[in-house]
Formats: sequence, C-alpha cells, structure tokens
Amino acid sequence: MTADAASLILHQYERSPFSEKVRVILGAKGLTWSACDQPVIMPKPEMVALTGGYRRIPVLQVGADLWFDSLYIIEELDRRLPQPPAFAGSGLGLAAAFASWSDGELFNTVVGLLFGGDWTADAAFAKDRSDLIGAPFDAARMAAAAPMLTGRLRQQLALLETQLADGRAFLTGAAPDAIDAAVYCQIAFIRWGRGVSAALVDEHPGLLAWEKRVVALGHGNRQGDVSRDESLAIARAATPAPVAAESADAAFAPGDAVAVKFHDANTPVLEGTLLRVDQRSLSLRRQDPDLGDIHIHMPRTIGALSKR
Repeated sequence: MTADAASLILHQYERSPFSEKVRVILGAKGLTWSACDQPVIMPKPEMVALTGGYRRIPVLQVGADLWFDSLYIIEELDRRLPQPPAFAGSGLGLAAAFASWSDGELFNTVVGLLFGGDWTADAAFAKDRSDLIGAPFDAARMAAAAPMLTGRLRQQLALLETQLADGRAFLTGAAPDAIDAAVYCQIAFIRWGRGVSAALVDEHPGLLAWEKRVVALGHGNRQGDVSRDESLAIARAATPAPVAAESADAAFAPGDAVAVKFHDANTPVLEGTLLRVDQRSLSLRRQDPDLGDIHIHMPRTIGALSKR
C-alpha cells in the first residue's frame, strides 16, 4: 500500500472526462496523489461500500473523508494548496456558473456525437447509463441527431476560439484556471473517440495551441495506484478530520439526522448526521458498520437535502 490517511486518493477511471478535469488541476498545482481505479459501469461494490451508495466518478478520498463532484474536489485541492490558485482568473462564482455550460450543454453535445457513432459502446454500458439517468441511453437517437449536434459543437468550439483570439494563454488570462480544466476534459473526451468529432477541434488553431498548453501542465506526481480493497482499509483505519459545526441555512442545524436524495435514478438515498451546511455545500457523518465514521462533503447541486 503506497497511500495512507494523509494521501490524496482519486477514485477514477482513465477515460473519464470529469476525472480528467481533476487531473489537470492536480498537474497545475504539482500535487502528489494516487489513483484508485473503479469500474466504468456497475457493479462497483467497493466504491458504494465506501460512499454509502454514490457511484459517480470522480471521488476524492483522504483517509476517512470523501469529496463528491469534480468542481467541489477542485475547491478542496485549492483549499489544501492555494498556490497556484485554481480560480485565479474566474473566481469560484464564475467557475461554478460556467460548469452549467461545460458540464451540461457542451458535455451533452459531445456525448451525443461520440455515442451516436464516434465511440464504441456495448449493450452493458448503454444499460448502465440508462439505469443511471432513468431514461433510455439511445445510440440510434443520438446518431440521428448527429447533423444537429455537429452544428452545435462547431458553434461551441467557435466561442472558445473567439475567447482565445486576443492571444491569451488560457481561457481566463495568463494562468491556467478551473475553467480550462472544465473545457479541456471535454476536448480530451472528444480525442478518445474515433476521430470524427476530433476533426472539428482541429479546425481551430487557437484552440489547438491552448490544448497543447493544458496538456503540458501534466497530471502532477501520480504515485503507486491504490487497489479498491486498500482504499477501504485506509478509510477503516483513519479518523475523519474535524468539521466546524455551522449552518447558514435556517432549515437545518448541525446534528440533524438528514438524507440526501441524489439526482441519479439508481443511487440510494444517503443518510447521516449533518455536520455543517450553507447554501452551496454540506458535510455529513455516515456511520458504517464495517468502516466506522466517514465524513462526506458535497455541493448541494448534486442532491436534495431533507431531514429524516
């Protein structure tokens, strides 16, 4: 085992665009970390044992503390190592607002083009994603939409090219930013396909030069990977970090028994004791019979918080 209770462990898989978003920031900050590779599709027994059922990638683990959601993970990395800042050009507010475009409209456009014919996906993958979103993951429908999606991607790439037209090195200025990571991970996703969508990227010289600068940031110092069983052992042996009890939401107080209903169709409700909450995020303690206390930290955008 190369990692311990103080190590950054990223639960990921290699061709995960949202894992790539975090890996870019690990590179920009020069951080040391370990990967715990998880399956692309369910079942993910070790991961759901660790998280209480949450199955999306990536998850950041430090001992018995977990962070859900790629942007929130970047916030935590920035808290741990403020320099160089991850939000130097954007600020956290703009980066969070931008994510609704990069993780929403842009991502969905890329998904439609890739799984409509520019990527190879089997029936098991389609079933897994159908179960996750609660609707058919329909490759034939995506293929039929390819002309419209191609036009949409051209428009999105043209916007990025325009942003870079003044010669800036990165999307928000001279320094890399979380917004660069959010866009680059979708470009990497395109590159993992068969090449039809990648040809659209190649039409934009400014974007290509920017892409090379982001790639040059690397992925930080990735040490020996951690097995899924090892990640559980690390959590079991660790004590979660203390959390200051506070609430900026009059509907909840530290110590409340709460539940989080994730927006995924097949993820169970997460139950625990509220540690802190504000309008953007929350932390709760989950008591697991095998692992002991686990502290989970997440943005409120990924699920609905209620009292039990």
